[in-house]
Amino acid sequence: MDHLLMLLLLLWSSELQAEGNHTSTEAVRLVGGVSRCAGTLEVKHQGDWKPVDGSNYNSDYDWTLKTAADVCRDLDCGSAFSNRQREESSQRSVWRIDYFCVHSGSDLRECIRSCSSSSILDLTCS
Repeated sequence: MDHLLMLLLLLWSSELQAEGNHTSTEAVRLVGGVSRCAGTLEVKHQGDWKPVDGSNYNSDYDWTLKTAADVCRDLDCGSAFSNRQREESSQRSVWRIDYFCVHSGSDLRECIRSCSSSSILDLTCS
């Protein structure tokens, strides 16, 4: 299973458990696109919705179409049409997932951190 998909599923599961509502909690979404299946990838963690850092800051963070397809499928949005790193004019608060932390067996909540980046991940699903 793709590492990113596993991380997003774990995060979604931990949000459900933390909020105690197993039917209406969203923890991953696409926003700002032409449909609910296109836009900026956002993750809810510790009650905050933030975009996912789109920069390729290490070799373990590679947004391929296969990775994007896993996210699209989980959102009931078909397959991935495109994924791109969008550079904004200024830094903003984003979630960065430390994959080395997750691979070491640490709890996912210990592996997500808030940081500033001007690189945001956009996905378009079919």
